[in-house]
Amino acid sequence: MFTAQDLQTYLPDQSAEARANDYPYAAPEGGFVLTGGTLVPLEDASLLQGRTAVLSVGSNRAPVQLRRKFGDDATVPVTPAILHDCDIVHAAAISYYGSVSCTAFPCSGTDVFLNIAWLDDDQLVTMHRTEALGVAYDYIRKLSGMVTHIPVPAAGGDIVPASQPVYGYASRSGVLDAGDGRPAALTAIPARGRQFTAMTQADAVTLARGKVDGLSDVSPDGLSQDRMSFVQQVIGDRDLRRQVNDCLKDEALHGEGPWLAQNVTADDIGGFL
Repeated sequence: MFTAQDLQTYLPDQSAEARANDYPYAAPEGGFVLTGGTLVPLEDASLLQGRTAVLSVGSNRAPVQLRRKFGDDATVPVTPAILHDCDIVHAAAISYYGSVSCTAFPCSGTDVFLNIAWLDDDQLVTMHRTEALGVAYDYIRKLSGMVTHIPVPAAGGDIVPASQPVYGYASRSGVLDAGDGRPAALTAIPARGRQFTAMTQADAVTLARGKVDGLSDVSPDGLSQDRMSFVQQVIGDRDLRRQVNDCLKDEALHGEGPWLAQNVTADDIGGFL
């Protein structure tokens, strides 16, 4: 069972500052179900039937983000998984709420501990929209063998067959170059055999800010050198955020990961939320 302390950890009332600073947010290690705006253990494997398995690499791992996207009436079962030969790294983009987003990036020999959200058809459309499909992210399918499903003892153990197709999202903007042409992993995401330097969200924002000095004339007062003031500028000015992200994209690293694009566009889902 989830205790009151667990719920405070995984379903916090977030301020705007916490939403930016605490990305990608806390997530339980094992299986769980977000239902009725709260968390319960995953004990019924039948809840997965008829749903699409979507690998969560960043904030979608976290109950607080799933509740924000799908609401208190939603039921979303989640199972633990391992992504092989990739790490989760800081993307070359700042979200509308002020955090440097993330994406999977190829890294032979690294295993990342993540989870899978099992979405019904309506939830999948909502997820596509919140991921700005076709603009910020592509919808992809992981190649066979790239994801290992971790047993969920409370629901019967090995409840997900190895043949289960697993989908996800890959950043279109590329990833931040943290030096020497290498990305930086997220400190908050656990991994085995990690080869990239890991950075906190605060460090990633500072790194991104340092890459956009050429935009210092786009704001009447210039871009703030103070990290949180810069975040507030990006949150409050959509045009500035677009220019910042265009600048970051121009200097981004790119890598072909173990996945296939699924050719779903914004037009297919009726635009963005």
